Amino acid sequence: MPLYWEKLNGWTAITDTFITLYANQPGAFWLDREHHPTNRHSIIGIGVPTTELPNLEEQAADLPFNFRPGVIGAFHYSQEPGDISVRSLLRVDRALVYDHDSKVIYFVAQVPSRQEFDEWHRAALLRIALTGGGMAAHELSFPAATVAELVADDEKNLYIEKIKLAQQSIAKGDAYQLCLTTRLRGEYTGDPLSFFLRLRKQHPAPYSSFLRVGEKTIVSISPELFISVHGDRVLSSPIKGTRKRSSDAKQDIELMNQLGQDPKERAENLMIVDLIRNDLSVVCQAGSVTVDSLLAVRSYSTVHQLVSDVSGKLREDQTSLDAFKALFPGGSMTGAPKASAMKILAELESSPRDIYSGALGYVCANGDMELAMVIRTAVFENQQVTIGIGGGITADSQPASEHEEIQLKALALADVLGARVRW
Repeated sequence: MPLYWEKLNGWTAITDTFITLYANQPGAFWLDREHHPTNRHSIIGIGVPTTELPNLEEQAADLPFNFRPGVIGAFHYSQEPGDISVRSLLRVDRALVYDHDSKVIYFVAQVPSRQEFDEWHRAALLRIALTGGGMAAHELSFPAATVAELVADDEKNLYIEKIKLAQQSIAKGDAYQLCLTTRLRGEYTGDPLSFFLRLRKQHPAPYSSFLRVGEKTIVSISPELFISVHGDRVLSSPIKGTRKRSSDAKQDIELMNQLGQDPKERAENLMIVDLIRNDLSVVCQAGSVTVDSLLAVRSYSTVHQLVSDVSGKLREDQTSLDAFKALFPGGSMTGAPKASAMKILAELESSPRDIYSGALGYVCANGDMELAMVIRTAVFENQQVTIGIGGGITADSQPASEHEEIQLKALALADVLGARVRW
């Protein structure tokens, strides 16, 4: 099917455009990349629920960004390595792409005819022209999503006991790292979109997302790239290692330096880097897998994190979907060795992870993809909100400190919801 596109050399606030065109639409999505350090192309639109991944095909259009129509959505965490769940996906044949650097809006569609594209393009332009920049008024029209209380599936003492059980498995040699998780739950009132609008302002992140699929609304401020594929290059950027930020500049730098030098955090990150190198070696050309950045401290609104970048070049007989399966679920959210870690975690954890620890983003019909790790994410469904949290456990972990870390990771979402947390 042909791919059409047009460029608008004008600018309206993406919030205004999204609310005007898509706010009340089922299947609405917003992949927010305004705060990405290098690839500042946000994608908004609506899609149709699907359970099928795109059939990979060449697309000749020369566009100044990687996105092409395909599917957008969330891949749920699986119980087996390489098992990809397709329960929360949207088939997307048209979208708006905001280039935040050039201040240009692109209209992109893969539709049967130029006439169909032109009709959609003109209708969208007209509605955008009528938007008028009234963002504040638009935002006020949505009742704020709030939660009185979030309750942990595992109260503090139980979670600490599970950490100790995880360490027993590590001591027996069944794993050398385990990412133990739990969930916070509460009843909410209001509109999840208002939550996303406030969250992206207060806690900007490189892979923020809003997605409405079926009965679920997913709101994410993920800082972590699970996988990107562009052409034959595959990249994964695992995060392992966290420190709370300080409002005092001097202390904030000290905390950043502490994180970068912490032996336990460095060892934990290195274990996952090694796991991802091994996963990529299954689908990449021999000798092409490299660690482009190792143990870099990157700072976000509430935390400093320890991040590494691992990349490789796909073999000619492998596709981007093969790379996705080789890496999924992400090693930073399982532990290592992956298969053994996942079995242990399935026994320890109180409830299924669902979307949490999965992947969220786009898979294009030409095979390119960009998927964030589903962390720092709230899922709204049937008046209940669920937030997954977790942390990596090693033999050297201090259980009380590990529990403090998951409290820190929940802080941004809970605060914007106005929720107290019962641990």
